[in-house]
This record gives sequence, structure tokens and C-alpha cells, in this order.
Amino acid sequence: MEKNVTNDIEVSIIMPAYNASKYLQAAINSVINQTFSNWELIIIDDGSTDETSSIINKNAEKDNRIRGFYQINGKQGKARNLGIENANGSFIAFLDADDLWLPNKLEIQLSEIKNRQVDLVFSNSYIFYNNEVLENCDTMQTISGIIEGLEAFKLFLICNRIPILTVLVKKEHVNKVNNFSEKLEIQLAEDYHLWLKLIMNKCKFYGSEHVLAAYRIHDMASTKDDKLANKQIIEVLFDLAQDKTDYKQIIEGKLKYKLQQNYNNTQLSRAEFSTVINNVCKYLNKKYLCHLFKILNIILGPHITRKILNLLLNVN
Repeated sequence: MEKNVTNDIEVSIIMPAYNASKYLQAAINSVINQTFSNWELIIIDDGSTDETSSIINKNAEKDNRIRGFYQINGKQGKARNLGIENANGSFIAFLDADDLWLPNKLEIQLSEIKNRQVDLVFSNSYIFYNNEVLENCDTMQTISGIIEGLEAFKLFLICNRIPILTVLVKKEHVNKVNNFSEKLEIQLAEDYHLWLKLIMNKCKFYGSEHVLAAYRIHDMASTKDDKLANKQIIEVLFDLAQDKTDYKQIIEGKLKYKLQQNYNNTQLSRAEFSTVINNVCKYLNKKYLCHLFKILNIILGPHITRKILNLLLNVN
């Protein structure tokens, strides 16, 4: 699938695709139909077993701006990094194989990133189900304006503010923070992790009021059950807290809050509470207690184990 590209590309579009044959062509068409044409589309087949590879090949044969790469299934963070490593553009954009762009997405965002003198731009997005007509859809209700510095970091710690399918970012800044995390425990939140790293490295964001993309919800989506679950957020915070930066104290405070939030969730199953036990002991630097409390959790259940943790570890 791979082929050389020699023309002067401005935007490299990274598209991971895993068993994406049902919606892939529509996603590719939404790139081909852009009013801005100086782009390359890099599609990474993430170990698909359906017709994904065939669709990539057919499109690459028709349009020399489209290139395909294959990797053994390694999840989206690894697939996006493979795309970034092979990108020729000064700017990077992201589009998953089941989502769509509106035709003027790149044209508007290139103007915004240059005129606003920022490092990353993002926009609002429609949310639609399967093949619903976009005019009837809700939007994500993202934030707008210039976003940077400590206040931006605090704002983003509340929740992920950026739909990845709407992002246009300078490649040099993504490279500077070592691209996406490929740690399995961070997958489904690897984009959120990247935004936080970029803010910590003094990148300036701009949120546009335009609606420039459409996020598809369907049964096969890798993120269909993902609401940036606490499990992934906690792993993101653990990772960011490893470095001594100006943000370390804020990260640790948010991490403690998230752990307590999980800890106090009485609806957790025994298996889910076992993960909470592991994270609480990790945070308190008492890993040796994990096995003890996991055994108590199996024998006594989360309710009693929670009381014992309260008593011995003073979590609350």
C-alpha cells in the first residue's frame, strides 16, 4: 500500500482504520471533497480482518494524495504515531475511519491557525447515529476562544474539551511532546493525554465556533462505551505526575480527587473495585497492601472492604 510522495504537502491527515469497511469510504470522501486540496491522507490499517485494506488500496490507486500503511493491531495511539512518522505536512489533522468532515474544514482551520497565531485549532462537531441526516443532529458544544497556560490546564483537567476529529495542529509541537502515548492503559484517552502535554509545553489553542465535523456513533465504534472513563483519566494523571513540572501539584490534586470519586462509587462491581484498590494503593505508595485488599474484596465484597480501607488507609 505504501508509496512515495514528493510534492509539497501542507496538511497530513492521519486516519486509523480497524475493521472499518462499513464507513471508511464515506470518511475518505469527506477528505477528497475538501475545498482545500493540498493535503495527504495517511490511512493506517490497524490489523483489520475485513475489506478495509482493499478499500485503502483502491483509493490510493485513484488519488496519489492517499497512502496506506499496515500494522499488527496496536490500537489508535500506535496507529496515529505511525501516521505522524510518515507525514510530510507542516500541519497534522486527525479523522477516524467512521467520522466525517464538512467540506470547508481544512480551509477554515488553516486560516484560523495562521491568523490567530496559535499552535492548535479545534471546532464544534455534529453527533450523529449511524447514517442520520446531519441537519437533525446535536452538536458537542465545545468551548471557543484562545486557550493557553495554567488556567487552560485547569479547565482541561475537568474534562476533555477537544473532539480529535476537529483538530488541526502544528506537527513540530506534536513531535516535541513525543506524539501519542502507546501505553495500553491510556488508550481511549490518548488524545486527552496529548492535549494536556501540549498545554504543559506552552502551546496556544484556539476553539472555533464553526461546526466542521461529524462524529458518528454506532455499535462497532471503538469508543462507543467511552465517556473518558475514570480508569483512563487516572492513568493519564499518573503518567503526567511523573515529571516535575509547574503543573505537578495541580495534577496530583486532581488525581487524588478522581481516586476518591472512584473509591466512593458504591455501584462498582467487585472486579471494578479491585482496580480502584490498585490505584489507591499506588497513589498512597502502599502497593504491598494491594493483594491483601483484593483478597478481602473477593471474600467480603466492596462494601466491607471499603470500610476497612477507610479505617486503615484514611482515604477519605
